[in-house]
Amino acid sequence: MTDTNNPAQTGPGWQWLDNTETAAPQPIPSSRPAVAKLPGASDGGEEWAWIGRTPNPRPAAARETRVPGRAWAGVTAALCVSAVIIGLGVVSLSGREEIPAAVPAITAAPPTSTTVPIACQGLTGTTVTDAAGDNHSLAGVIAGFQHAYYVQRSAHAAMRFLGPESGIVVEALAAGIGSIPPGTRHCVAITPIAETAAEVHVVEVRPDGSRIDYLQLVNVRPSQPDTVITNIQRRS
Repeated sequence: MTDTNNPAQTGPGWQWLDNTETAAPQPIPSSRPAVAKLPGASDGGEEWAWIGRTPNPRPAAARETRVPGRAWAGVTAALCVSAVIIGLGVVSLSGREEIPAAVPAITAAPPTSTTVPIACQGLTGTTVTDAAGDNHSLAGVIAGFQHAYYVQRSAHAAMRFLGPESGIVVEALAAGIGSIPPGTRHCVAITPIAETAAEVHVVEVRPDGSRIDYLQLVNVRPSQPDTVITNIQRRS
C-alpha cells in the first residue's frame, strides 16, 4: 500500500525507477272657476265687486327680470368644472416631488482570478506546471515527459524526451502508465540546481481523491535538435 505521507516513496506508477433569468318647472296656469250667479243676485254689490276686478298689471319697468333656469344650471356647471380643474392643479403642484438626477454608477471591472489545478496546490518551485512542455529547455523537457506520462498516457510519446543513456525502455514506461488509473491528474514543480540538473517534485491526484508525491532528481543533456533526459532517480 502506498504511504502518502512519504514523498520519497516509489508508487506503483514509478516502480520502474527501481528496476503518476332638468328643465325649470313651468307655472301651472291658474284656471279660476267661473262664479255662478245666484238667482236674483245683482252684478253691482260692492261687497263682491272685487271678485270681478282684475288687478292692474305692473308697469313693464317694474317687472322682475328673471333668468331662465337652464342658464343658471349652465353657469353652475361651468363654475363646478372650473373649481375641479383648479383643485386638481393645486393637488398636482403640491404633490410633485423633486426627483434627484441619476448619477451614473462606476462599475469596476471584476478582479480576475486563476484557479490552481488541484494537483498543483501546495507545490513550490521555480516552475510549477501541468502543461505539455517542450524539448528546448531543462524545465521544458521535464514537463513534457510528465505530460506524456500522465495526460497522453503514451509510452512512445514519453520516450522522445529520453536519451538512450537513460536506460529506460518503452516496455517499462508502458507498464508504469498502465498501473495509474485513467483520469489521474498531475503537476510537477521544477527547481534547477545546475544547468543540466533539477530537483523535481511530482504530484499525482487519482480519481478517488488520493494524492501521491514523488521526489526526483533529473539530469538532462542539451543537444541538437532537442534536449533530452539522461537520468531520473529518486531522492529523499
